[in-house]
Amino acid sequence: RLSQKSEPWGRHTMTTFSESKPKPSQPLSQPTPTQPQRPNPSITAISWTGGKDCNLSLLHAHRDPSLDVRYLVVFRVNEKSFLAHPIPFMEAQAKSLGLELLFVDIPQDTNDYMQAYIDGIVNLKVGYGIEVITTGDMDLVGTMERNWMERCCEGASIRVHLPLWKKNREDVLEELLDEGFRIMFSCVKSPFFDGSWIGRMLDRNTLEEMKAIADRKLTEDEKESGVKELDLCGERGEYHTMCVDGPLYRWEVMLEREERAKEIVMESKWEGNIHNAKKIWTICLKESGETKEENGG
Repeated sequence: RLSQKSEPWGRHTMTTFSESKPKPSQPLSQPTPTQPQRPNPSITAISWTGGKDCNLSLLHAHRDPSLDVRYLVVFRVNEKSFLAHPIPFMEAQAKSLGLELLFVDIPQDTNDYMQAYIDGIVNLKVGYGIEVITTGDMDLVGTMERNWMERCCEGASIRVHLPLWKKNREDVLEELLDEGFRIMFSCVKSPFFDGSWIGRMLDRNTLEEMKAIADRKLTEDEKESGVKELDLCGERGEYHTMCVDGPLYRWEVMLEREERAKEIVMESKWEGNIHNAKKIWTICLKESGETKEENGG
C-alpha cells in the first residue's frame, strides 16, 4: 500500500527548522547549467532512510543527466516507525530537499516479503511513473546472494541504480566529508560503540576513531558470539546515521532530542541483528511544543 503525507508538518511536535543558506535557483530535479539536458531522463526515486548512504546516492543520481530525481521512497512494515531513522526527521529532510516523500507499506503478516516489495514498486511505477530506484546499498547483507532491491526491481520491471555498490568504505566516508554533508549518529550498537556516540557528528576525527576500532582484534568471546570486524560504513548494521545538511539541502534540518540516548538490551534473537549486538542505543526525539520553521519557506 502506498501512502503519501500531504500535510506532514502540522501534526509533529518535535522538529524545528532553520534556513542556513539560500534556496537553490533551480528545482532539485533539474540539471545544473553544466549538465546538458538529455532527452527523456528517467523518472527516479531514491530509496530513503535519511542516512548517509542514501544521501550520497541522491547526490550521485542528481548529477546524472539521464535521471530525473523526483521522489524519496520509504519502505516500512505496517506503518511502523524506525528507531534509527525517525519519520519526522525524514519528512523534514524531504522538505529541505524539495522532494516528495512517499511510503510503501509492507504488510507485517505477509508470507512473501519480496513479492510485497515488488507489488509496492509496481504501484510506484503505475502511480508515479517511476522508472528507476536509486539505493545507497554497498554490499550484500547477511546470507543474500544478490542485492535485495535489484531483485525486487527486476520483478517489477524497473531499473535499479547502485552508485555506491562495492565502493571502498573509507573512500565513501571521505567523499561524504569532502562534499560537505553533516551527518549525525542516530543508532549505534555494541561492542564497538556506546550511548555517547548518539548525536555525535561524523567528521575526520570521528573517522579516525572508527578506523582504530575497525583495526582492533576481536576478543575470543566476540568471535564465538558471531561478531565480525567493524565495517566502516556500518553495512552490517553496526551503526546508523541521519543527515542534517548537505549540498542539496536548502536549509539545515534541526531537531530537539533527549540528551540521553535510549538503551535497548537485546534479550532475544532478532534476524536484523546480523552482527549479534548485545546492546543498542538510539536517538530519542523530544515532544515539546509546536513544530515550527524559521525562514524555511
